[in-house]
Amino acid sequence: MDAFFEKLGEEHRIIRCQPYASRWKTFADAYALDWQIEPFRAGGANAIPESAGFYCFIVMNRLSSLPAVLYPLYAGETVNLRRRYRDYLREMKDHKGRFHVRKFLLVFSGETNFCFAPFDTDKDNLRTIEKKLNDALMPPYSHRDFSAEVKAPRGAWQ
Repeated sequence: MDAFFEKLGEEHRIIRCQPYASRWKTFADAYALDWQIEPFRAGGANAIPESAGFYCFIVMNRLSSLPAVLYPLYAGETVNLRRRYRDYLREMKDHKGRFHVRKFLLVFSGETNFCFAPFDTDKDNLRTIEKKLNDALMPPYSHRDFSAEVKAPRGAWQ
């Protein structure tokens, strides 16, 4: 971890997410996705298929004997899940990478998981569905891929 991120400290571990239960139900009913979870770590890409689909980075906190608590951080779509996983491994180490992505990958290092759901469709449809996924989850580190209906109020809240 570089010196800049070492200085971020505990206050940067605050997660402001507001998933919408009604939007999630609508999304989940419309797209019966088979979500799988893999720890995000070097060498983990081999467990990820080389297919199109959706992904979501989550933080999974395990506190003593309490059940695991999951927080969505960032969601997206891709035509190749394995390649996208590897892209994020590279971006995490790249000082020129996107700040918000590097931030959550480094601040939550060791707690971050890669959830993925293969989905066979064309790129345009993946992008359309991605907006609905982001609208439902409201992940705090996703910045662009929301519907117009959600983008403005979300921007004011975040």
